[in-house]
Amino acid sequence: MIGKQTKGRGFRKLLDYLAEREDAQLIGGNMSGRNARELAREFKLSRQLNSDADRVVYHVSLSTAKGDKLDDEKWCEIGDRYMKEMGFDANQFVIFRHHNTDDDHIHIAASRIRMDTGLVVHDSWDYVRSEKVLRQIEQDYDLVQVQGSREKLNRTPSTGQIRRIIREQEEYSSGKRDTPPERTIKEQIQQTIDSARVDNPQMPLLIMRLQSAGISVRAGFTRNGKSKGISYEKDGIAFSGSQLGAAYTFPGLQKHRGIDYQPERDDARIEHLLNNPVGQAVESEPLINAIAHNKAQIPTTDQPKLTPNHIAELYKYYSADLHSLLVTDRDKEIALLALLDNQPDQKVEEILLASPAGWTHDEAKALVLIALLRLASNKQQERIKAGVAGEEVQHLEKELSLNYSVSSPASSADLAPPALPFTPPPEDESKRRVLQYYLTQKRGISNYLVEPLQRQGLGYIDQQENVVFIKRDLNGSKSGALVWDTHCQDNRCTEYLDSDRSEGWFHLKLGGEAEDKIERVFLCSSPIDALSLAEIDIQGHKGQPPVRTMYMAVDDPDNLPVELLRNISRIGLAFNNDDLGNETSLVVQEKLPQAKRIAPSGLTWNEILIEQQQQQQEIVEQKQRSRGFSR
Repeated sequence: MIGKQTKGRGFRKLLDYLAEREDAQLIGGNMSGRNARELAREFKLSRQLNSDADRVVYHVSLSTAKGDKLDDEKWCEIGDRYMKEMGFDANQFVIFRHHNTDDDHIHIAASRIRMDTGLVVHDSWDYVRSEKVLRQIEQDYDLVQVQGSREKLNRTPSTGQIRRIIREQEEYSSGKRDTPPERTIKEQIQQTIDSARVDNPQMPLLIMRLQSAGISVRAGFTRNGKSKGISYEKDGIAFSGSQLGAAYTFPGLQKHRGIDYQPERDDARIEHLLNNPVGQAVESEPLINAIAHNKAQIPTTDQPKLTPNHIAELYKYYSADLHSLLVTDRDKEIALLALLDNQPDQKVEEILLASPAGWTHDEAKALVLIALLRLASNKQQERIKAGVAGEEVQHLEKELSLNYSVSSPASSADLAPPALPFTPPPEDESKRRVLQYYLTQKRGISNYLVEPLQRQGLGYIDQQENVVFIKRDLNGSKSGALVWDTHCQDNRCTEYLDSDRSEGWFHLKLGGEAEDKIERVFLCSSPIDALSLAEIDIQGHKGQPPVRTMYMAVDDPDNLPVELLRNISRIGLAFNNDDLGNETSLVVQEKLPQAKRIAPSGLTWNEILIEQQQQQQEIVEQKQRSRGFSR
């Protein structure tokens, strides 16, 4: 059973919508009114008990899985029970049943003001509570357990899938079928992970193998390297690690599956793979199965020689997204990336020998030396051995026809390079209108917010077709970038590969004057939800908010402008209504005790914004149809 909750201000518009749908039935509740006008008048009784309360209208739709049908009596029982367990045991409410879709469903309109005390029903964690109530109702009424409307990662087999599996198993057992039932997507993902991990690879290599096998991976990390979680998707069906089992969570992969993960070594490569996934290879599944069958070990310093298969695999791994470069430039980058992964020099040379350029051993060694010099010059991560002179390296470069300027070992080892300002990825200006259309027409963000976002270069599509949001410090200086996958259900972003990870956040300010002190702050899970909440705020105030307000996307609860926030009393923890959002809120509340949790009634604020706009549009269309009919 799926539950969708929204809150609003006006009863009459909602009641008109519920009552005037084709074949709408008023089947239950605790009110005497029999039409929208009578019910709206009756709801005024509770509103008079608390005239100062805002957003007192509560609307929830409950729908069963396809194939499950309930009669009016059962729906009334479920509606009454749901409202009581959600804390509406002394509130006015009415139940309508609609038949306009294939899914059997009801709508409940209620007042959030209690008739006994005049207080508003507490709505903290209402999404989490709703899901618990619905899961129990499914069990008690023998209904198919389905994914929550906001839990896109919580996939369960549909009724049709269950029937297919039972039918195919019976056919296989009776000899009418040559093969057993096809494994579920969940089982396929689990088996692929089990096969890809047997040689205890490093975390980036595991992710690369899964991507090659057609499994999308999402992961996030805090600044201190703590995992924010991991999820997997295949054929459009996604699962969080915990839904696959404890061994498939980010910590579980390390503890139970032997995956090697070191934040300093792996995070940059993981982010690169998330932003630039490896394409599915035809041979990927046989390759992963072969790895599992042979239990071949990725060489360590105790195993100086790599097998040909692993050489080719590692070369492919490091060359991901480098195919546009000339082979010499590509191999130069591969050597650098392998060294950044703490691969021994000899192993890097062996990887380079797999290049289509056909390097000799001496040439591969020269490429490694050049990469070491580059590290020493730019990042101070390695020091070149004293015996390697700048003239020798220049000679090696000349032999390889490499046009890369190298500093002398002395200067690179002793002088730290000056810190360079963050350079945002270049915008593809030809796609500016594409993003504007998408944000305004598909995501509900008005041009009032989109136009300055694009004009200031804070949101755009880059030349690699990534949607990029720019992070800034509190002085407005650009300090990093976030990449947004528009298909991601929770709207969370990943750090752009070349971001310097200095303090910075995507944020915008509205209301008051530019010089005014910030009086309200909303902390969100993503830039798109910060924009959505700002849009909702503007609509709620019918214009700019009355005081200076900041809307900020926080991708790491350990990276907050605490000095600023400590002196602000009105802070809303508007993170996504999911486990990660709730956990993030608890972490922030430890640092900022005055902050209050204000979770969206759905998973994200953008979903709430879109739902509100769709509901308003449906009401307008219904009125237009009514006027046309009356003529």
